[in-house]
Amino acid sequence: MRDMTFTWTVPPWLRHEDCTHMAATITALGGELAVHTESVRGDDAREALADLLMGPGGGGGTVLRPHVVAVVVRRGIDLTWMFEPPIRLAVSEGKHLEVLVAADQADQTEVTVFAAEEVRELAAKLHLVYGPTP
Repeated sequence: MRDMTFTWTVPPWLRHEDCTHMAATITALGGELAVHTESVRGDDAREALADLLMGPGGGGGTVLRPHVVAVVVRRGIDLTWMFEPPIRLAVSEGKHLEVLVAADQADQTEVTVFAAEEVRELAAKLHLVYGPTP
């Protein structure tokens, strides 16, 4: 698991700047997989995830529902990617249901995949420091 610490002086969800990344939240509910995208701010993928978690869409905990299985963060804003993200989802069964996420990177754009555990770990740290809602 990657390091989910944060060292910013101003959290991304409190910055007055344009969005720098896109986040695709992948959910599994009732056997169906769905992808929801939105633009977010941050200097890197971890900060963009923090903005997703604590910003307008995540401040109330909407991103943390149990059916979230992964978040894919892409550097830059691309409306084509936002409306139809090139994310392939594959489900494999073993001891646990596992969702494998693969984002196409043909344009060499920085794409980071955060597993549900990483999303929840960062959210817990953010809520500990900043409270559940900013």
